[in-house]
Amino acid sequence: MAMKAKATVFLFLCFLRLNTSLFRKHYYVKENMTWSKAQQYCRKNHDDLSTTSSVELNRLSANPKVVSDFYWIGLQRDAQSPTLWRWSGGETATNIMWDAGQPDTLHEQCAAVLKSNSKVHDSPCFLSVPFYCMEDFELILVQQENTWEEALEYCRQKYVDLAGLTSGVIMAQAKDKSTPALTDDVWIGLRFIAGYWFWVNGNNVVYKAWSEEDEPQCPAMDQRCGVYDRKKEVWKPADCERRLNFLCVKKSKSTPNESSN
Repeated sequence: MAMKAKATVFLFLCFLRLNTSLFRKHYYVKENMTWSKAQQYCRKNHDDLSTTSSVELNRLSANPKVVSDFYWIGLQRDAQSPTLWRWSGGETATNIMWDAGQPDTLHEQCAAVLKSNSKVHDSPCFLSVPFYCMEDFELILVQQENTWEEALEYCRQKYVDLAGLTSGVIMAQAKDKSTPALTDDVWIGLRFIAGYWFWVNGNNVVYKAWSEEDEPQCPAMDQRCGVYDRKKEVWKPADCERRLNFLCVKKSKSTPNESSN
């Protein structure tokens, strides 16, 4: 049986200003593996072993799927300077949330997180425990003028999905990415069906940036798709048949099938 088929994956989403990524998804894999095997698995099926912040560690440890005492993240000692630590992608690690007395042994060259307190321990790399993989995503503007449905289909064929602006961080990125748009409004993945607004990627609308104080509770039949108003930096309901530029979500490391222009 293939390795991926044996692993149970739990999705966790974080929002970052790290490198060029807009946000990062963490996938919990409950299969026990050594650090190097976990790295191979993550690079094959996702992007890499997870790079995390201290805040993220608390959230990752709170995942009810994590039942083991420890889990791997993508942190290991620098091969040339063993007192330094690097992430699996090569970045120097700073502000590591070490547990008391850690790290304590130079020959323990990988880092595992203790679930009970979300603190990091140096550990022997041959330890076999579950782990977190990650994937990085970002927004991309498509300078085509499509209806909402056409934009949704395009994003899902060429990238991942229409953009969900689910945090202030992503809203700031939407402002930046949509600057060269050819239309004042751009489509986002916001839709009203069966009495409520939702993101087409499955997320609930928790963070809100409507142009009015409250979201439109019962919009007209021709006002049930969401746009991002570039000038006012807010969301608005709009006619789904309008032809607008749009924002897609793409994997940071992927190459689209064609240019966005």
